[in-house]
Amino acid sequence: MSRKGAKIIETTLSEVEIKSSSFNRFLGATLIVAGTTIGAGMLALPMTSATAGFLNSTLLLIGMWIFMCFTALVTLEINLYFGEGASIATLSEKVFGKYGKWIASASLLLLFYALLAAYITGGSSFLKTGIESYTGTSIPFFLLALPFTIGLGFFVNSCTQSVDYANRFIFLFKIIAFIAMVALLIPFVKTANLSTNQGNLSSMWLAAPIFFTSFGFHGSIPSLVNYIGPDPKALRSVIIIGSLIPLVVYLLWQTVTLGILPLSTVQSFGQENNAAVFIQHLNAITQKDTLDWLTNIFAFLAIATSFLGVAIGLFDYTAETFRHNNTPKQRFQTSLITFLPPLFFALFYPDGFILALGYAAIALSVLAVLIPIAISIRLRYLPWTGYKITTNIIILVIAFLMGVGIIAIEVMNWF
Repeated sequence: MSRKGAKIIETTLSEVEIKSSSFNRFLGATLIVAGTTIGAGMLALPMTSATAGFLNSTLLLIGMWIFMCFTALVTLEINLYFGEGASIATLSEKVFGKYGKWIASASLLLLFYALLAAYITGGSSFLKTGIESYTGTSIPFFLLALPFTIGLGFFVNSCTQSVDYANRFIFLFKIIAFIAMVALLIPFVKTANLSTNQGNLSSMWLAAPIFFTSFGFHGSIPSLVNYIGPDPKALRSVIIIGSLIPLVVYLLWQTVTLGILPLSTVQSFGQENNAAVFIQHLNAITQKDTLDWLTNIFAFLAIATSFLGVAIGLFDYTAETFRHNNTPKQRFQTSLITFLPPLFFALFYPDGFILALGYAAIALSVLAVLIPIAISIRLRYLPWTGYKITTNIIILVIAFLMGVGIIAIEVMNWF
């Protein structure tokens, strides 16, 4: 073979390897978006929206996906404008100064630390319940919270690629558990429950903030930009496909659960605002103890993937804030700042973040809607030759007002 021919083959193989690596990262990033979004809170979606009716809740789900996908693309737009995967707090500082950074930082820390504390508490509780039910042995909570946090935190401390591979593995089994749950419930679905229980629009006020937070993955976007690189086409596809997977899962879950539950049971959810009670109703109708087992497995795996997605976002934000580089020592220091505060709160105040989680919709609205859109509006008046989402100022202003509306709805629901 000539030297020229060998060089051509070598170049071709190199291009194939690059394409394979790019697709591998694309797949991993897409699953990180889907894994972060599909959390254990999915189990409560039918409970909060049941009285709104199947048709209304379906339209609300689709509408909320469109809205959150749009705001995610706006967040991507402003990240690529500055040419880096910087946190929303850093971008706020560049555009609005120190006050913008303070607002974004406070919202980000409230949301991320509250979520991680809830995930540690929830994941450890599921482990505790499972071990006790199978062995009859009572294990102290902290002996499960520590390995849960350290085990998943190990992947976050390593690198985004480690989170990618861990998330793929857990996500696979999560989807298997979900498919098994749906297959178990489908025979009990009655179309009459879906068609006759049209619900009322006033109930959608309660469901709207819950549906809103169910599509919240925006905190991971800077990490995805760093992982994929400044490739607008690939990142846009990651966001759209990655968020579309949860929409399909949510619609399936709404269909099988609301199709099983009669109107009398649905009306009781106003007084029984508890996911465990909701699962008990499904168990009572289906007479399947397997359902309880599967939902526990799914919930634990959903918590694990959500933990990874939120943790990598907080980890990168912490590294950026403290200017930590990629050395093992400084990554470990970043991990301590990322995981110790939520771990301590989970250990000493296992129920202390319940109220904070009620503020999740407000914090997420600030981080995923108000600040990105405000930055995008500001940048529209500056020279811009890079990636820009196809929209105009009017659409951005409407989206901003919708974010304000989400906050107003959440505040009204408190009273």
